[in-house]
Amino acid sequence: MFPSADRSRKRRSRDRMFGITTFGDPGCPGDFDGPFRENIKVFLDECAEPELYHIEGMPAWTITLQESDNHGDRCTLLIVEEASMHALHPHCDHCRCIGWSHHPVSNKRWHFIIPAPEFEDRPVPTWTGAGLGGKVCPQCSDPVPPTLFSCPSCGEEAVVGSILDLQSHLLHGVLHSNGFGHLLRINGREKGSKLASGREIMDLWDRICAMLRARKVSVEDVAKKRTLEFRLLHAVAYGECWYGRWGYKFGHGSFGISQQMYVKAIEAIRGMPLNVMAPHFEGVDQDVLAIVGMYQRISCQNLQTVGDLIRFMMELKARLPLHPTSKTFSKSSKDFEKKNTCGNISNNPAVDMPCRWSVKRLDLATQVIVESLKGCEKKWMPRQDVRDAARVYIGDTGLLDFVLKSLGNRVVGGHVVRRAVNPITKVLEYSLEDVNGSAANSNPRERGQPEPVCEVGRAEVLRDIVYIYKHVLESYKPAKRGIKSVLTAIPTASRIILDTKQFIKDYRGEITRKCANNEWDMDDDENLRVMCTVVLKDDVPLRNRPSPPAELVVLPPHATIGDLKAEAQRAFRETYHIMKNFVVESIPHLDGDDEDLLFGTIESGSTVIVDGSGIDMRSDWRYEGGNDSWIVDCPCGTKDDDGERMIACDFCEVWQHTRCGGISDFDAVPLRFLCHRCGVNLFHAML
Repeated sequence: MFPSADRSRKRRSRDRMFGITTFGDPGCPGDFDGPFRENIKVFLDECAEPELYHIEGMPAWTITLQESDNHGDRCTLLIVEEASMHALHPHCDHCRCIGWSHHPVSNKRWHFIIPAPEFEDRPVPTWTGAGLGGKVCPQCSDPVPPTLFSCPSCGEEAVVGSILDLQSHLLHGVLHSNGFGHLLRINGREKGSKLASGREIMDLWDRICAMLRARKVSVEDVAKKRTLEFRLLHAVAYGECWYGRWGYKFGHGSFGISQQMYVKAIEAIRGMPLNVMAPHFEGVDQDVLAIVGMYQRISCQNLQTVGDLIRFMMELKARLPLHPTSKTFSKSSKDFEKKNTCGNISNNPAVDMPCRWSVKRLDLATQVIVESLKGCEKKWMPRQDVRDAARVYIGDTGLLDFVLKSLGNRVVGGHVVRRAVNPITKVLEYSLEDVNGSAANSNPRERGQPEPVCEVGRAEVLRDIVYIYKHVLESYKPAKRGIKSVLTAIPTASRIILDTKQFIKDYRGEITRKCANNEWDMDDDENLRVMCTVVLKDDVPLRNRPSPPAELVVLPPHATIGDLKAEAQRAFRETYHIMKNFVVESIPHLDGDDEDLLFGTIESGSTVIVDGSGIDMRSDWRYEGGNDSWIVDCPCGTKDDDGERMIACDFCEVWQHTRCGGISDFDAVPLRFLCHRCGVNLFHAML
């Protein structure tokens, strides 16, 4: 039965395919400018193919994506509609960890999934965890190995996994009815994707969210590269997390970390000068000095900071083959110029650069500058001093500026001209080094000897990245030898970056695509767009939380106050479970009768508060973060659940992080625990 259903699906969707790199672009497959709760219905009705059989009791739709619009490999985008009240986990842990625990539980949430390659040859109705023998923990949602009967983390008995629990999906994102959502998983070619890389899949997800007018989307960055936390490496190299390329920014820091702390931590590590750091490792770790020196030598740019070094190493690793190449340079000048892509030293720096001066004059100016550097008593000479000394013999300042710009890591005669910015004075300086017997030797064209294309291979660069990560970023080794400096605070800054995992992108889905792209006000169409919010009053004051996000209501220009009430009522009923019987009775700040026109009394883009009755504040689906009234008061300053492991004091029942309570992340949670405050009070009471 299932194979025939799958063939029927293929027949129906054969003429409805989209390019994976263009799906979600304006007009492909359509433009949606209403609220997300309306856009998702139109999108599924007009653009997706409904499946004949439900998946685990949930309705599903599929869209076929291919490498290009006309040909190439194909994959399936699966959209599953999950009713929250029938879900295994009706409350959203992701909302709780990102700070949206005050949102009421949404009626529905839609999962966007590109299944792992092993699913592609299977009928869609069998795309379940049971089909692959998968298990999951009902308590912590962690996958459980098929050979175990209970979760190794919390001891709960494992249950058969759902397709929503599988970790192998190439893409898994979820969007709630209110337009808030979470990116749960991105897996690229390393996980078996044959159609698209991780970046291309992320591009696709970003376009889908923008197309459907999502509000805000969170992601937890816990990716690792060969046991290294990628969020630390990428932040040091590029100043932001990997998701920052798509506009994801600081969302929620664990252990009381603020956005300012996070930004300053990145700046502190990225801007660490290598020439200031290097003396700390003299006699402590010569391997760090050797790694820094080697990559400064083979780079085609001036590496001055730790951020420059790690960025160059990561980009070099991506360009290199797995093993060092055995090809060598030809003695021919022409061949050498074509292959000199990894080396950083060459002769005749200005000869091949287009200019108005002859080769003879360029050579003369170069020799004058070199002689000026030879006569300098100090190792490094400021650019202005070099220029002034050369002007005694060369009056053409334009020629001198041109040659000085081209000099840097260049061989002139038997010397290498180095160029760097002084980290203290920020002034460009030049230095001269003797290349006899050094690693940066003279040009192979003059010596007639072959030279390797590159000194290291991909595996070697990865090994060096791991070493710098372990001994500089993770644990600043000189600090263990008693060397005290501002740089010894680097491990603290690294810890702040590692403790920042939650990031958010604001898609501004409540306004039109045209407004969002051009930073305009809401005046690009004739419809009236009003944001409506409602105040929730909990029976238990301790549980009272901020109001839910405002819902967008789109009305025609001739709409009345009664129309606004009716649309606001329908919007909240369709969005939240506790408001399925909600009745809007009044809009306090809007005077007039229901028949009065809104024109002239309210502007597009305004926010109004609506009052009414029928909100079930006793429901179990009151808040996405759950209904418990537990208190968090951690010494680090955290006042709410941030997703990190916590423990409650057995005396005052206040929760705090296990790490802040002196319990290592690798230790089991003790059966009895007393917080520091209660411990001190108990001690004084016993005196």
